[in-house]
Amino acid sequence: MGPAMEAKTRSLKGLDWVSLLMADVKDGVGVYLSVFLLTVRHWSPDKIGLVIAGPSIIGILVQGPAGAFIDRTRHKRWLLVWASLIIALCCLVVVLTSGFYPVLFSQLGVGFTQSMYAPCVAAITLGIVGQAALAQRIGRNESFNHLGNMVAAIIAGLLGRYVSYEAIFYFSIVQCLLLVVAVLVVRERDIDHDVARGAAADEGQPASVAGMKGLLANRSILFFTVAIALFHFVNAPLLPLLGQKMGLADQKNSSLYLSAAIIIAQGVMVFVAKYAGKASENGRKKVLLVAFVLLPVRALLFAFINNPYALTAIQLLDGIGAGLLGVVTILMIADLSSGTGRFNLLQGVVYAAIGLAAALSSIGAGYVVKQFGYGVGFSALAGAGVLATIFYWALVPETKDIELGELAAPAGT
Repeated sequence: MGPAMEAKTRSLKGLDWVSLLMADVKDGVGVYLSVFLLTVRHWSPDKIGLVIAGPSIIGILVQGPAGAFIDRTRHKRWLLVWASLIIALCCLVVVLTSGFYPVLFSQLGVGFTQSMYAPCVAAITLGIVGQAALAQRIGRNESFNHLGNMVAAIIAGLLGRYVSYEAIFYFSIVQCLLLVVAVLVVRERDIDHDVARGAAADEGQPASVAGMKGLLANRSILFFTVAIALFHFVNAPLLPLLGQKMGLADQKNSSLYLSAAIIIAQGVMVFVAKYAGKASENGRKKVLLVAFVLLPVRALLFAFINNPYALTAIQLLDGIGAGLLGVVTILMIADLSSGTGRFNLLQGVVYAAIGLAAALSSIGAGYVVKQFGYGVGFSALAGAGVLATIFYWALVPETKDIELGELAAPAGT
């Protein structure tokens, strides 16, 4: 093996560690914040909904510009470094303060920085392995990410049960610092930044970049973006609401139940993500359909089941759905943007739509639950999930065989 191949192998191993450690870092401990605010700080569900929605609202504003910036910059690794340090600071704020506004602003900081993670890692991956090898590599990334989530959930559950909920946040800070080290293992020289943005380049010619107007006017991109937003409109509140439901039923063991639910889902995702990468090589649409179908089923089961063990077991469905979604979404974005030079911008647009959907859903679900209870809240989300599935199957095309570069336009347009 020559020096160049050894260097790339080292970068790919670094990418494994980045995917592993990125787990809860990008969400600032994610769903544990909801339970912490409910059971330790004794906040009301509507206030919790506002705080949980905060990162999504900021994401709506910054995801598109962030994606465009990632397309242009050659400092993608350093964006991940600074994002991780800011997330660590935000976790510290949550532990040291109890007021609504300090916690809210810390989560707005999380929303601003977490917009960098998924586009940067996907761009670095594409820049290292190229379009042809992307499917299986994304599957590997997602497998490591879900493994990291599973391990983090085990540790967080034990910390929340036997030490304190605050210890979970300190654990996240440690993850942030380890992630910084992992990012720096990836070598800058192994990243082709033209490939990383999905740009097409003929021999001896500069890479072409699609015009914004043509990119955003494409109907396939529009329908895909709306479908993914609808999926997350239903999915975003499910786990936080489940955590609250179990927390009210058994506060002492709530962190263990919630961690078990996450562990089960993430354990399934480790294997499903690897399968999704391989299965998607024969077509994307049917693979992703499974995730859409399982979503309303899961919400409906949450509505009518109260046993914490059964609720935990239902997370098997989340493991299957999210494992497929995490891989196929990136692949379909890569398909739709191939040859345009706008891969990361399109990621940003899709994630902004996800953020809008998640914000509206988190706020709305919080108020519905406050007024009508958890059963009605979950049932309403199940109905929305059925509509999302119909929309996806009827209007989103298969992207696997899309003509490469069909959206590309001359550079500078």
